[in-house]
Amino acid sequence: MTRFVEWLAADLYRRGTRFAFGVPGGGVSLDLLDAVQTNGMRSVITAREDAAAIMAGVAGRLADAPGLAFSTKGPGLASATNGLASALLDRMPTLMAAESFDTDELKFLSHQVFDQAALGESLFGPVAGGKSKVLQPEAFAVSTALDAMMQAPIGPALLLADPELMTANIDAPPVADTHRALPDLEALERAATVLSNARRPVVIAGLEATYDDVAKAVRALADALGAPALVTYMAKGVIADDSPNFAGIFTGGAIEQPTVAAADLIVTIGLDPVELIRKPWPYDGPVLDLTAHIHDPHYFTPAARVVGDLAAILTGLTGAVGASDWTAPEIAACRQSFLDGMDMPAVDGLSAAVVVKEAVAAFAGKPRLAVDAGAHMFSACAFWEASHPLDVLISNGLASMGFALPAAVAAALHDPARGAVAMTGDGGLLMCLGELKTAAEMDAKLTVIVFNDSRLSLIDIKREQRQMTDLGLAWRTPDFATVAEGFGFKTWRAETGEEMRAAANAAAAAGGPCMIDARVDPSGYLPQLRALRG
Repeated sequence: MTRFVEWLAADLYRRGTRFAFGVPGGGVSLDLLDAVQTNGMRSVITAREDAAAIMAGVAGRLADAPGLAFSTKGPGLASATNGLASALLDRMPTLMAAESFDTDELKFLSHQVFDQAALGESLFGPVAGGKSKVLQPEAFAVSTALDAMMQAPIGPALLLADPELMTANIDAPPVADTHRALPDLEALERAATVLSNARRPVVIAGLEATYDDVAKAVRALADALGAPALVTYMAKGVIADDSPNFAGIFTGGAIEQPTVAAADLIVTIGLDPVELIRKPWPYDGPVLDLTAHIHDPHYFTPAARVVGDLAAILTGLTGAVGASDWTAPEIAACRQSFLDGMDMPAVDGLSAAVVVKEAVAAFAGKPRLAVDAGAHMFSACAFWEASHPLDVLISNGLASMGFALPAAVAAALHDPARGAVAMTGDGGLLMCLGELKTAAEMDAKLTVIVFNDSRLSLIDIKREQRQMTDLGLAWRTPDFATVAEGFGFKTWRAETGEEMRAAANAAAAAGGPCMIDARVDPSGYLPQLRALRG
């Protein structure tokens, strides 16, 4: 017999969890912290609970294990909701352990009290796709939920940590034998026929392909076909940027349409509809959908579909196909067309594209990159060079501002030697500024590059497109370097390309928490957005 809280910590460690992120209350979350540390995990006290949920999800995704976050009841869980929504739509395995109210507190619904189970159910339902999402401290149910959260579609669960149940003695459940579902052989044969009959297929890899074995199989298929391969933002690195098959990023927008429209078959691999912008599917050509999970509804109705272990599906198909009619110069032209469209026109000051390119040259792709939502993300995702899955971390399901800094902290803690770079707009950084404290306290090998243009640029672009008057979307330029210095960061300011180059080189050599306050000119964002989305 063992206490539930001790079993939970030990079981998470067995699964590969190494960190717990959050802001504790004075109750059972302290028991959880004690059990976590006793079982060899590292606790990270964050500034906010939403950031803790993001950190837990990113740490879990990188470790291929459940990520653990914790909060107090009432305002603590309420603060975590954006992070849980990110885990839901960005497909991250976050287990949020929130203290629960006792029976007497629930009778009165008074000070700090609200129905926390209803909040969890409103976010993602008590059951989604057969997976329990709102849990009580019961070992068999929690064990089943932890198994399920690691299967596609990956997602969060909320554990309402009742003090009596968390510290009660339990019988530990047996370890489940989990595995990826094997594909249906008839469906695989139909897919092989469809693919073999295509002469100009195009491959599109999505977030379900961001596992090393799946990415290796995607690359083998693209090589066998000699066909252009695109990746979504979240699948950046599944096809390496320096691959002769790489043809750019697929968003469902305009910039990739010449390449995809030239195909006689669109092969989607692990493409989750949360990754695409909310526009109708623009292509008439047939789709072969290879997926770990059927997403219903989707943006298209496939001509053929295979569901199951993507690595097994791709290995089976690769041996059954020959080279396509695409030529290497054609694919290179597709790739160059994408890069040219994403580049920015000359501006009076420092452009976002120059900031990214100088960072790429200085860091040479060594750290992981975490990218925030905002206009800067277009340059960041286009020009940051990725070689492997999850080299770039981005919230593209929820597309939440305030994602990059917590995600980069988690990445730097997961792989201290490699470290991380966070690229964030000023608006996004303002939403999670307190996590500079977390990075400093953990002495994370992290460089924050803030694209400081004193406005909500992406929203301001949309205002301009609608020919509306000034709506107060700009503000006085914050001095983020001074703020970061107060937390113990090494800092630089950059207003020109030369200053950005010097700052990036210095930060790359420094290690530890660093910040580059890049004062960028936002005037190049509008033509870039037009090229991307039409």
